[in-house]
Amino acid sequence: MVTKKVLAKKVRFGKRLQEFRRAADLTQRDFADFMNTKSNYISELENGLSNPSLEMLIRYANFYGIEFYELANPNFPIPSFDQLPSATRKAIHTLKNRQQKAKEKVEVQKKTNKQEGVPGRAKQLHTLLEAGFFKKPKTGKDAFLKLYPGISKKQLTDHTAEIGKITVTLGQGKFLKLLDKLDPAPGTTTVRFVEKAVDQTGYADLHVNGNVAAEKSKEKPHP
Repeated sequence: MVTKKVLAKKVRFGKRLQEFRRAADLTQRDFADFMNTKSNYISELENGLSNPSLEMLIRYANFYGIEFYELANPNFPIPSFDQLPSATRKAIHTLKNRQQKAKEKVEVQKKTNKQEGVPGRAKQLHTLLEAGFFKKPKTGKDAFLKLYPGISKKQLTDHTAEIGKITVTLGQGKFLKLLDKLDPAPGTTTVRFVEKAVDQTGYADLHVNGNVAAEKSKEKPHP
């Protein structure tokens, strides 16, 4: 049986791992890719929900250029970016450059869309909703791939910022009246969105109104 004291130590250690990652300016997804694991595993470690193996701790430590036991030492100074191993700095630079190029690609596409009269993000998401895209639970990542069909799943890690913006958009404003926010599917950390049933929303036909999802008009009473 795991005691409260042990749980508290696991949480503190997880926060320590989080501090190392943030000092390197990496998201959980970024770091998971470097560790060749899933982002939900990194999330579990940082929240004290999983026990890291010795192999994983050694991989962590090698990435930061330290000994594995120094990860748990609260008095050991977390290395700055310039103090990281050259191979690690190079890998992070490569990642950041790739992400910047991916961001610029999306921005160019948005600018082209605007010039051609293509609706903005919220209207595009509303169009997906209207077309039944959210009849089944979908994530911000699913919506991103639908909005940008030219981008492959392998390139998704370079677009975490835009995917995050889509997720935020789906979880606020009038989308709240049209979508239910579901817990992540088993083995993931990504929230999902699904269209509310008509009897939940009290609205009828979907339509676009301004830059956010429009409310449904009130249902007509049965004759």
